Amino acid sequence: MNFPPQLQQKIEKWASSQGISTEQFVLQAIAEKIDMLSQQVTEEHTQQNSDIANVPPLNQPNIYRKEGILVIEAELPENFDVNTFIDELREERIQGQIA
Repeated sequence: MNFPPQLQQKIEKWASSQGISTEQFVLQAIAEKIDMLSQQVTEEHTQQNSDIANVPPLNQPNIYRKEGILVIEAELPENFDVNTFIDELREERIQGQIA
């Protein structure tokens, strides 16, 4: 993926501090966000006494390399914003480091 230079530097910094590749960091971040959103949807539907069976589950991401490029196939919510997601994840990790 092509990220803005400042964001790419931050991704590289956090990935390095965790001893993983930038691809692994981005993949973990996306997987964590998808899981969190899935839990929110389930909780919202439970609170509204809706039938959870009518909520389609999000599939686990399919990850593979194609011609040297990391490919991640996953369902994302319609209004999913990668930049906002990365900012939120970064903030969560910073708070985790502080705690």
